[in-house]
Amino acid sequence: MKGVKGMNGLNGNEGGTRVSFPSDGARKTSLRVRGTDLTPMHPYSSVEGAVAAIDALDRRLREFELSVSDELQDYLGVQMAQITDRALARGWEPISFMQKNGFRRYRFKAMR
Repeated sequence: MKGVKGMNGLNGNEGGTRVSFPSDGARKTSLRVRGTDLTPMHPYSSVEGAVAAIDALDRRLREFELSVSDELQDYLGVQMAQITDRALARGWEPISFMQKNGFRRYRFKAMR
């Protein structure tokens, strides 16, 4: 994979991303279990890794989640601004986040 330095895969050791693929007219089914995460996600601990993950995503995605370590939550928010700026440049806007133990899971959706 060209340009994906620092990323071991969507749910690799360096970081995790969940995606929602575009519908091809098929009925959307959900496998969500209340209070349970079915796919383990290790948070990104570097801005470069998170940005590489965003760059590697297909632009046609409706939404995705990105786990970011609390280590990247600096006082001014500069590191998260770099990550969010890349998502905005690629056509996704942030819609929410959940604080977890040691990281935040940010949700992004495609802009209209």
